[in-house]
Amino acid sequence: MSVPHIRALARRASTLAVVTAALVAGAGLPAATAATPGATAQIGAAPRPLPDGAVQAAAPADSTPLDLSVSLALRDAAGAQALAAAVTDPASAQYHHFLATGEFAQRFGADAATVAKVTRALEDAGLKPGALGADGLTIPVHTTVAGAKKAFGVGFAGYRLADGRSGFRNTGAPSLRADAAPAVVAVTGLDTLTDLKAHHQEPKAAPRAKTGAKAGTGVSASAAYPQLCADVRDYYAGYDYLDGRDYFSPTSLAQVYGMNGLNDGGAGTTVAIMSLESYSPDGYRTFENCYGINSPLETVLVGSGARTPADDTNVGLEAALDIDTVVGLAPKAKVLFYQGRDAKSTGFTYDDLLNTYRQIVNDNRADVISSSWGECEGTMDAGVRAAEGPIFLQAALQGQSVYSAAGDYGSTDCYRQESKPDSVRQSQSVDDPSGQPYVTAVGGTSLSGTLSSPTEEVWNDGDGAGGGGLSHNTLSGTGNYQAGFTGPGYGNVCFAGPGSACRQVPDVAAVADPGTGYLLAVGTDSWRIIGGTSGAAPLWAAVTAHVDAAATCTGRVGLVNSQLYAAAKAGRSPLKDIASGNNDLGFLGGKFAAAAGYDMATGLGTPKGDQLVGALCMPAATYVPVTPKRILDTRNGTGRGQVGAMATVDLKVGGQGGVPTSGVTAVVLNTTVADTASAGYLTAYPAATRRPLSSNLNWTQGAVVPNLVTVPVSTDGTVSLFNGSWGSSDFIADVAGYYTTGGTGSKLAPLAPKRLLDTRNHTGHGTVATKTGVSLQIAGAGGVPPTGATAAVLNVTAVDTASGGYLTVYPSGVDRPLASNLNWTTGQVVPNAVIVPIGSDGRIELYNGSWGSMDIVVDIAGYFSPTATGGKFQAVKPARQIDTRQGYGRMTDGRVLALGLSVPSTATSAVLNVTVTGPASPGYLTAWPDGSGKPLVSSLNWVAGSTIANQVTVPVHNGKVDLTAVGGAPNVVVDLFGYYSS
Repeated sequence: MSVPHIRALARRASTLAVVTAALVAGAGLPAATAATPGATAQIGAAPRPLPDGAVQAAAPADSTPLDLSVSLALRDAAGAQALAAAVTDPASAQYHHFLATGEFAQRFGADAATVAKVTRALEDAGLKPGALGADGLTIPVHTTVAGAKKAFGVGFAGYRLADGRSGFRNTGAPSLRADAAPAVVAVTGLDTLTDLKAHHQEPKAAPRAKTGAKAGTGVSASAAYPQLCADVRDYYAGYDYLDGRDYFSPTSLAQVYGMNGLNDGGAGTTVAIMSLESYSPDGYRTFENCYGINSPLETVLVGSGARTPADDTNVGLEAALDIDTVVGLAPKAKVLFYQGRDAKSTGFTYDDLLNTYRQIVNDNRADVISSSWGECEGTMDAGVRAAEGPIFLQAALQGQSVYSAAGDYGSTDCYRQESKPDSVRQSQSVDDPSGQPYVTAVGGTSLSGTLSSPTEEVWNDGDGAGGGGLSHNTLSGTGNYQAGFTGPGYGNVCFAGPGSACRQVPDVAAVADPGTGYLLAVGTDSWRIIGGTSGAAPLWAAVTAHVDAAATCTGRVGLVNSQLYAAAKAGRSPLKDIASGNNDLGFLGGKFAAAAGYDMATGLGTPKGDQLVGALCMPAATYVPVTPKRILDTRNGTGRGQVGAMATVDLKVGGQGGVPTSGVTAVVLNTTVADTASAGYLTAYPAATRRPLSSNLNWTQGAVVPNLVTVPVSTDGTVSLFNGSWGSSDFIADVAGYYTTGGTGSKLAPLAPKRLLDTRNHTGHGTVATKTGVSLQIAGAGGVPPTGATAAVLNVTAVDTASGGYLTVYPSGVDRPLASNLNWTTGQVVPNAVIVPIGSDGRIELYNGSWGSMDIVVDIAGYFSPTATGGKFQAVKPARQIDTRQGYGRMTDGRVLALGLSVPSTATSAVLNVTVTGPASPGYLTAWPDGSGKPLVSSLNWVAGSTIANQVTVPVHNGKVDLTAVGGAPNVVVDLFGYYSS
């Protein structure tokens, strides 16, 4: 390749960099200037160079139909990019405050005046523009070649390419009326000479199976990954092809990439696959039959035109690789197969590509998006890339994680474009859309060794290599997540200015070597081994589906780039660093080599699946107690009115009752239900998430029932309270404290439960008279140190109640708050967990707010202190641990249930909601750490026939707690709401 040619290519790249920098750096719209009547202005750069060997053919007829898109500039590019950085920054008040469907257009779409101006200009040019798209940035135009010539001042020429394809393209840059042109980023759809590629490769000698696959073993309860059926495994073994050595099944990939601890199967999440070809339904049924699964797959067709059916030799290989990888590794996730027009069909344009991405993002149904199609930046049209950027920015703002295959030709991504001259094919280039700032680019590795101790290096077999290198897109300001990461071989090819840098590719990697590829079904009983970064991208999409589904995530994690680079910078990367090999196919002197830390061959590394949850989801938090304060009482309209049958109240807790507006992972509320028209239950959960199968309170008609609730908050600081009854009810909520990531709170010190007060036998105090209180010493009692404790974890029970009433527990030294911890009717036995601040004198107060006497029992279960070693709190999505009505049977006297919990081995205590239902006589339940003696305390008390719940904070031993019930032989339901870990 000649130096002058490279410089010319660099000049074209600089033009593209200027266009893209306006998008990335947030330059916004140019100031409007006065235009001479009839004057026009050019939009974007001149068309890209013709493919090498292209022969001019007949120009398209003027009547040839065209479907175009006029892409408008963002209303506030800088604001959108700043928000994109904030929603992935755990230190930001906007962290994970993702935009709702349609909100992007409202906030960042072109304003009405701009849309009207461009629409008028198009109409004046003789076009009939359609309605503004859902993104607020796209105006569709259906016209003809003649209409485009007149409206945009372009000519068209036809060509026959060296590979036999024919098509046409515009011969110059489009232009539009000068007052409207500055608002337009690109006009796409004028060029049918696209060269998009699917990034998969087949090994040269791998056998192809035709097996008549029998049903597999499916997804077991203990693992989320289906097992390969024996006949396929044995077929390949007959050719000395072994799982985990010569190819990888989902089970093997899960082991290699540390996913065995992620056993939810991606349940509750949705993955979108962007495809430009059909998939084989027969092949998918073959895959399902072999693995014994039944995973939901929905096809969404984008655009019109005939689709070429998949076969088992060519068409559909990419689709099969994408689908089988996602379904195999996340079999309980929903998969949406977005199928755009066939990339190789006559008349396919870049607009068909962009419209497929747009629909995925505008629909906003998918939590994760996987793309294995792309084109090298060195030959891609500048206007297409400029129009593409806001699509992925919108995805990031909506919390959609986008993964893109980085390409299969290493540092020379244009190499596979046979129609280009060697000077282009052998030049450094990355793949689009991997170079886009709001996409996570996935490079490729080779795997060897054993599944338990694999060796991994850059995939480069001389014929293909994992893509990577330097993009012409730039990163700057708070959005430059790669700041401080400079891969070996970095150069300023994008001509980035001060404070900016060229986007480096890839970000992450996974196995892509076709010599150790992915086993997939491509037709009826037909199997192939396929590799390429087209397998690595959906693998990462499947891993992220697991992360989104993890208990400690309260929804989407969004663009992962910022948090992965931040974790690496802090020395706690959840990735395996790859430091061996390079991705140069022999043209660039070794660029780009793997090295310790970030490099442009494998990025930050390959996934450690279970560690990604800790890096990307809600961080562990410390507790800050507050003086109890009422923030909801539907009886008097505080917060809202009465809650109807099967209805939900959304309660804003951020900024209420001493709870801050940011940095809060969970809130502790004392909830009470009153005026119940029928029996039912209350479920508390983070707002804007799926309501879990769990309950916090249960009641019978007419009852008044309290319970302490620890519930994660949504990204905007809101929790939802669901009335699970067929009658209306009143809800009351008093805030008692919150968990924060800000480092200002305390950690839990769990204690073996011990009784501090029992007025029935004068332990600490006698029976409590009406409208009087008890002052109880906490500091220095029951294992609590004399100083340093900020709050106590108690189980408080009201017994021998002479009349209906309430009990308020609060720190000494402050005015008694308008709040309650226990409520009862005459004769009820009511337990409730209480987390209460400890007064400056080491005491708490308990006030009997009834018109009759009562007895109070108090057991301590732990305390909070800044110096405690019991650990920080990890909120989780409420998850049912056991329901003895489902096969276990009633808890008869003396029967001890050793209950294994869904907590890590490092858990020191668990926060449980324990519900007892249907006891035949009065009794009590005790919970304690497995393997130790049963303490002389109670966690829950009941009367005959009642259904009653209580939150229990109990130490955990080896992930287990013990439960026993004395009296009544009740059924017991246990839900996990969080845990403490050291």
